[in-house]
Amino acid sequence: MASRADDVPLRRAIVLAVAAVLLYLLLKGNIADFVDVPLMVGLSYLAAAVAGGRGGSLWAPGLVVTGWGLGEEALARDWFPSLQTPESAAHMVGIGIGVIALGLLARLRVQVSLLSVGIAIVLSGLIFIGQRGKGYASLNEASGYAALLLAFAGIELATHVARRLR
Repeated sequence: MASRADDVPLRRAIVLAVAAVLLYLLLKGNIADFVDVPLMVGLSYLAAAVAGGRGGSLWAPGLVVTGWGLGEEALARDWFPSLQTPESAAHMVGIGIGVIALGLLARLRVQVSLLSVGIAIVLSGLIFIGQRGKGYASLNEASGYAALLLAFAGIELATHVARRLR
């Protein structure tokens, strides 16, 4: 298991805040498509996890959401045209690849919580359901996902401040 010295929440907060701004600008400027959101969010979490070190959080959301994003990209970009894959199957494969990657990281002594894996999967599913539902417009806008990344940045910043006050 990694130690607290291997966990730098301030670096994660900075990466997430920058990622929130980039995601917003890429989507609002039509440089990226909305289908790219899961992959961009997942890579943002993953970059924050790398910046934060082996002992920190966001490894599970980083790999799970990146896996989901890869499944979404495979469908949207028609990477496997001979496969008539339903959307949910592609997402399950992508998320499964993310969970396998987490298992491999755990063998390298990166701190991975089974609870955080489950939470990342459930939240990804709820967001996906929300995108399809009525009344959840923020889940279909760049500002909603930028706000989500900023919220995670705030949590990381609060963790940093709390540790400093101890």
